[in-house]
Amino acid sequence: MNVSRDRRPRWDIGDVLDRTDLSVLLDELTQPAERHGPGRRWHCPAPNHDDHRASVTLHRDHRGHERWRCWSGDHRGDAVDLVMVTSTRTRADAIDWLANRAGLMPNQPLPAIERKPPTQAEPAKVMDPLVEHYVNMCRSVLNGSVGRPVREWLHQRGLNDQTIEANRIGADPSRRLLRRQRGLPYGAGVAATFPAFDPAGNVTYVQARYLNPDDTGRKYDNPSAALAPHPRLAFPIATTPAPADVLLVCEGLPDALTAAQAGFASVALLGAQTPDENVASRIALFAEQQGLAVTLVCDPDPAGRHVGEVLAPLLANRGVEPTVVVAPRGLDLNDWALNDPKWIDQIASPSVVRGGVEPASRTVHAGVGVEL
Repeated sequence: MNVSRDRRPRWDIGDVLDRTDLSVLLDELTQPAERHGPGRRWHCPAPNHDDHRASVTLHRDHRGHERWRCWSGDHRGDAVDLVMVTSTRTRADAIDWLANRAGLMPNQPLPAIERKPPTQAEPAKVMDPLVEHYVNMCRSVLNGSVGRPVREWLHQRGLNDQTIEANRIGADPSRRLLRRQRGLPYGAGVAATFPAFDPAGNVTYVQARYLNPDDTGRKYDNPSAALAPHPRLAFPIATTPAPADVLLVCEGLPDALTAAQAGFASVALLGAQTPDENVASRIALFAEQQGLAVTLVCDPDPAGRHVGEVLAPLLANRGVEPTVVVAPRGLDLNDWALNDPKWIDQIASPSVVRGGVEPASRTVHAGVGVEL
């Protein structure tokens, strides 16, 4: 730090930013969303941007400094820019204000940087062997006469026997015919069982998808958390050569299995939880290790579009430039594949996946490119 002739301190911007918690500053100067913890969002600080949905996220740049970005209006910057946007201060005045806020004094030693206390890591939970035993039982049932309705339903959904066998899909004939221990899927009716695999091909979870959800009152049944922690992601096993070096991120296992059957590397987002930083990090790491571009295949309803709006910027913060593909109106990927034999061409086309579109993502609506 130096003091100029007009007595204005000249602060090292790195010292100021290192001593500013940007999330706390955003809480002070903007309107935060209700959600707390990882993946927090804030409303845009720009006064001329009517940001109805919180769309500001945080990330660290290559220097380790925290930065914010509004993904609906593309406003962005560091702590200094945030102060300038939310006030009438010049850049020099904003730096002075942040330095004073951080306790920096002219010609005085720099105060220590406040570090957030580390959180105590919980012991990792592992899947109970009962879950894999249930997977194997249901797999055996599928191959018998009792499993015929489930096999027919799977075939109607476009899944062939090779995909069914490779992914150990099974049939739960209901608790009336198949006894099970507490904590396994309840078995309120006949269901197809979809095991969830990790990237190494190990079973980590299972979902039972009821064939008649109107009769059972719900579509899916899962193991209890005591038997299997929810993995959030599942990596189906492909059985044919890939049509493109692309990882398709899909909503749910049926869609991801459809992608895997076409040869794509795919990952299923499990459940209705909004993707967060942990999910984005795992997807980005897998894509990097496999040398794959990333395409998000979203349902055309508001919930599906929201998944793309949330996950795309989280991936971009990790150096992944995703393409967002929105399925045709009223269809998910599985329905799209059943209705349009050319769906693979629309996703695998180099002009779609590798079009060099900037900024970080682009949306493709049934083959028509529109910037996100």
